[in-house]
Amino acid sequence: MTAMNDTRKTEVVIVGAGPCGITIANYLGTFGIQTLVVERSADILDYPRAVGADDEALRSWQGVGLANELLKDMIQNVPARYYSSAGHCFAQVSPAEQPHGWPRRNLFIQPLTEVTLRKGVERYECVQMMLGAEAQSLEQDANGVSLTVKRTDGSLTRVQCDYLVGADGGRSTVRELVGIELIGKTHSHKWLVIDVLDDPLDEPYTAIHCHPKRPSISIHLPYGYRRLEFQLLRGENEDEVLHPDNLARLMRKHYPGDAPIPEIKRARIYLHHSRTAQRFQLGRVFLAGDAAHLQPPFFGQGMNSGLRDATNIAWKLAMVLKRTAHPRILESYDSERREHAETMVNFATWIGSFYQPYSRMTEWCRDLFFRCIQSMPQARDYILQLRFKPMSRYHHGIVVPLQARERKDDPVGRMFIQPMVELDGKPCKLDDAIGTRFAVLALNFDANDHLTERNRAFLQRINAGQFTVVPSKSPKNRWPNSPGTLVLDDLQGKFRDWRMQKPQWEFVVLRPDRYVAAVGSRAQASALLDQLEALMA
Repeated sequence: MTAMNDTRKTEVVIVGAGPCGITIANYLGTFGIQTLVVERSADILDYPRAVGADDEALRSWQGVGLANELLKDMIQNVPARYYSSAGHCFAQVSPAEQPHGWPRRNLFIQPLTEVTLRKGVERYECVQMMLGAEAQSLEQDANGVSLTVKRTDGSLTRVQCDYLVGADGGRSTVRELVGIELIGKTHSHKWLVIDVLDDPLDEPYTAIHCHPKRPSISIHLPYGYRRLEFQLLRGENEDEVLHPDNLARLMRKHYPGDAPIPEIKRARIYLHHSRTAQRFQLGRVFLAGDAAHLQPPFFGQGMNSGLRDATNIAWKLAMVLKRTAHPRILESYDSERREHAETMVNFATWIGSFYQPYSRMTEWCRDLFFRCIQSMPQARDYILQLRFKPMSRYHHGIVVPLQARERKDDPVGRMFIQPMVELDGKPCKLDDAIGTRFAVLALNFDANDHLTERNRAFLQRINAGQFTVVPSKSPKNRWPNSPGTLVLDDLQGKFRDWRMQKPQWEFVVLRPDRYVAAVGSRAQASALLDQLEALMA
């Protein structure tokens, strides 16, 4: 047996320093939680993997103060065009709306993103990195988790922690150590992925070429990168496919005629998976990102789904460790995240079926359908603005459901809008005004007039912010002046428009991940907070 070289203690261990794991680390750093990140690679992998970030991802990074820095290395608002086998563009997705405060489709180079995220954790003394270290064994009991880590020099370290998050990818060691199975299937078709440098094409969009035999994808990326993807035909030999002459032949589809073939950074063949873990939690161990769910890349939501995991679990761990909430709230991670993760896996799989129509007749019917909806503004915008993306909706967990008669278009359990507001005379996004914490929003009234001492004590215990949202440029003598309540000016009238859907929705409680925990009238404010307290006590 190899002797244990040292022992370390911390509150949370995160295994895996990819975008999901390192985002969790940034959140835990923000909350002041002692955290250790264990990563098997000594350096950041220098080739692109994930390439797309949506508005929810940017909002997640906004919560740790990194969204604007990350956006510097992204191309914003990139459209996606879908082409038939004849070369006709039959559909386009080009979202311009920003309901969550950020562009909805952004392309990036993952190594650059990871550099920025890792620099982010350097802001926090409570977050430490252990690179070149691999999880070997794991034990847990009612009091904590013990993880044995092996370094590249062969030395062993035992790490004792309160909770552990496995964010170590599709081949998760943590998932294997705790014995959680991935349910689903691995698709029979393989895909060739080619990343090129100094791309000469003037195609500033993502092009999806749907074809009955060999569908392909061309993705315009920052700094002269381009990603090309080709489905392999059944029976094609992988070694032959990766031969430089064959790569050049395939690339001619996108670089026709005498156009120079750009330098290839990397070419690999992948299998796609549609799988979700049986459970996202076992005792004090949690799974997040690809360790918990794998989906085909056809809708670009793999990494984004992992970031939803990150923002969901981080605040719950922090509140439990700070003893401002009962450990039972951690059980809501599985009930809130697993259903939606599985929905996204299935949706991405379904989107992939469009890439390879069964026959010319199937193609013709598809093209006719999309031509028809061009004359229907609502249907056209549904596609164009990316409204067909399944959004998270938490029916169970840390949410206070409405009465049955009020559930149509119920905002509870959904991500809240992020409009621009004005705080102390300065315009800013809503999340920047309210901070990464629970927030009480009273629309056009002073919530303190309707709360009990118990409500106030609860809000103080969980460090919730209290805000009154007032109509833009309303007279200051109408503003509430309760101690501790900040006033937000509704600069763009978005709160006004939101409330016009249901005038009785004038009291909103937002969770740290910006999902609506409770909503109701001012008369219901006290009872809603009582119910929320019961969920967290």
